Amino acid sequence: MKRWIGLRRSALLGVALGAGYGVFTRVVFSADPLQGVFLLMTVSFLVVVPIVIGYLTVHPVERPSWKYRLLAPWLPCTLSVATAWLVGWEGAICIVISLPLLLVLSSVGGLAAGIQRNRRAGHAAVVACLPFLLAPIEGRVPQPVRTQRNVTEIVVNAPVEAVWPEVVEVPAIAEREQRAALHTRLGFPQPVSAELTRPGTGGIRYARFEGGVLFIETITAWEEGRRIAFTIDAQTDSIPPTTLDPHVTIGGEYFDVLDGEYVLEPIDGGRTRIILTSSHRLSTHLNAYAGLWAGIIMRSIQDNILEIVRERAERRAGASGSGFPQGGRRGSSVEGL
Repeated sequence: MKRWIGLRRSALLGVALGAGYGVFTRVVFSADPLQGVFLLMTVSFLVVVPIVIGYLTVHPVERPSWKYRLLAPWLPCTLSVATAWLVGWEGAICIVISLPLLLVLSSVGGLAAGIQRNRRAGHAAVVACLPFLLAPIEGRVPQPVRTQRNVTEIVVNAPVEAVWPEVVEVPAIAEREQRAALHTRLGFPQPVSAELTRPGTGGIRYARFEGGVLFIETITAWEEGRRIAFTIDAQTDSIPPTTLDPHVTIGGEYFDVLDGEYVLEPIDGGRTRIILTSSHRLSTHLNAYAGLWAGIIMRSIQDNILEIVRERAERRAGASGSGFPQGGRRGSSVEGL
């Protein structure tokens, strides 16, 4: 009985230590006076801190089971993330993106603590200091830049003549045309409209999204009825701070959308294949992991836009008497450059 009570107290102490450490490091790494030294989008915070949380959680418990080493760190890790969300430090999108990584790494820390035979308090103190020792060193390393290409396509049951007008310019999208998608569930705004100042190379396309998000797209290639390409300039200053999480703001330090292209290919049966390609930039010390999520989100955005174009083009074709049945086939991919 005494041993059970002792284990329970040790477990509660470990959870308290892990959760408290997670909240404390979040405060330190986001404090304005320390931003030149401690940054959130770093290996020190996103990799080392969850490992330490797992270590501190398991360290006080004697002879923990393998299951405990793996899963117990998830509780304080989740508690610290929930605290950051409740007080408004993090938005839903950053939590969804980072939590899987944090949980896995906290288990790594739990396993490390579980296999350590000599468990002195000094060991835990040294481990707890690691992020604060590594962060200033990491801050001197330039953030690598990675460019990814996202390719999405859809088959539209309408001829090119009906599709092209829906691609080059998008009149205001009605509420009934909007649909739930992954990127909207994560907090990204829905598209609203796209206005073209004039056709041809050099024309400007104003692409608007909900929440005051505006992209100024300059046409760099124009092949009537076949291809339109453009650079993308996110108007970062016009985006309200409540629209996007600071760590995923388009045009910000860590992420930006660079360019886009629509290609229309006539196919059998009077149908059209639309290929939508875009490129985005990542600038973090965790580009491989961030790139995985950025590709998923960008494909969700592009799929949503293509569905709106498909529905409108098929309605246009139907209104003109083409009589094409509705329905399309989608595909997508992401490439790292």
